[in-house]
Amino acid sequence: MFVASLCFGLSLFAQDGNAKKLCSSFTDCSSKAEKTDIHRKKIQLYSEAITNFKSSDGEKNKISILLKRANSIIKEASGDTGYKGEIALKVTHKPEYKKQQFDKAREDLNLIEANLNLLNTNEQTLYESLKSEINFPNP
Repeated sequence: MFVASLCFGLSLFAQDGNAKKLCSSFTDCSSKAEKTDIHRKKIQLYSEAITNFKSSDGEKNKISILLKRANSIIKEASGDTGYKGEIALKVTHKPEYKKQQFDKAREDLNLIEANLNLLNTNEQTLYESLKSEINFPNP
C-alpha cells in the first residue's frame, strides 16, 4: 500500500514537473498568437513570448508584441472574446476587472512610449488609438 501511494505521489510530482509549455521561444509564441483569434489565448502567448525574449530577437519585435498584447488586453476587457462563428460572442466584465486590465495595457503602452520610433506607421496609429481608448493621459 505504501509503495502504491509512493508511486502515485511520484507520478503526480512528475506531471507537475513536466507541465506543458504553450510555446518554446519568442518566435514560436509570437507565431502561435498570430494564428488564433481568441484574445485570452493571444494574451497568454504574447506574455510567454515576452518572458522568452532574448536580445537577439530584436527590440523592435518586442515592442511590436507589447503593442499587440495591449491591443488584445483592451479588446478582451471591452468584451470582445475573439471567437468567430455564427454568433459573435461578447461578454460583459465587472468594472473592477476592466480597470485592472486597462492598467495592464497602460503598462505595456508606457513601455512602448520610449520606443515609438521603432513602430511602423500602422503600429503608431494603433498605439494612438489604444491610448485614447483607455483614456491614456498625453505627456
